[in-house]
Amino acid sequence: MRRLQIFFSRISMVPGYLNVGQGPTVVILHSSLSSSGQWRDLIRRLQGRAQCLAMDLYGYGETPMPALEQMQSFTLWHEVALLETMLEQEQIKGALRLVGHSYGAAAALAFAQKHPERVERLVLFEPVCFSILERGHAGLKDLESVLHVFDDASTASDPTAQARRFIEYWNGPGAFDAMPERLQQLFTHQVKKVDLDFQALMHPTFTADALAPLADRLTLLHGEQTRPSARSLIEQLKYWLPGARVVNTPGGHMAPLTHEAAVNTQIEQWLHLND
Repeated sequence: MRRLQIFFSRISMVPGYLNVGQGPTVVILHSSLSSSGQWRDLIRRLQGRAQCLAMDLYGYGETPMPALEQMQSFTLWHEVALLETMLEQEQIKGALRLVGHSYGAAAALAFAQKHPERVERLVLFEPVCFSILERGHAGLKDLESVLHVFDDASTASDPTAQARRFIEYWNGPGAFDAMPERLQQLFTHQVKKVDLDFQALMHPTFTADALAPLADRLTLLHGEQTRPSARSLIEQLKYWLPGARVVNTPGGHMAPLTHEAAVNTQIEQWLHLND
């Protein structure tokens, strides 16, 4: 729990995106209720060997909420468009290596599905692409307890209850209440974007055929003590893409925070920066 508190104290201290270093381009995307600050240790490790672009996704860090009045529904394709804009602004046109965690991993996978010709490597920690699971799947049933607080009339207007349930679903009972008040307030403010994240993750986005060309470039990192919902997604992606690698790490779904060194060591290895 202490490691989570240390991490959460710095997630909002990085601007809209960072462009750091030289070498192969590594694009790094964070989880929900986080920011590009999540990846400070990884960026430090990769300096001198890679050009790291760590971006704040919509509604997090320094990136504002999406202009919802201009869209019928919010999907991962809107995050992909945001990434495309960043790459254009930075005049990056060549091959990419993508890293992501949770929601950011799902966004990275959507970008790779759209632009397979641009992707050299994908190293994704538990992409929460829930739309690939069939209705009634056990993994989705495990998720119902957190989705309920966004859908139920009694809690839909209570952002604190929503933030608490989301944080505790992934981090365990008491995680939200153990945080400093200012972090509770930050997550309560940002939780309206989590609702949009779930909408995006449930929207049909991926197909096995479209992802097939990426299989030999994909490494799926997976926490040994993760939630059944995240485990089901790894299993489904491996079924779709038998050529992909699945690598276990210590910890659960939030291992990129709680077991940062172990996870980042694996990310370094599977990015193949010396190739």
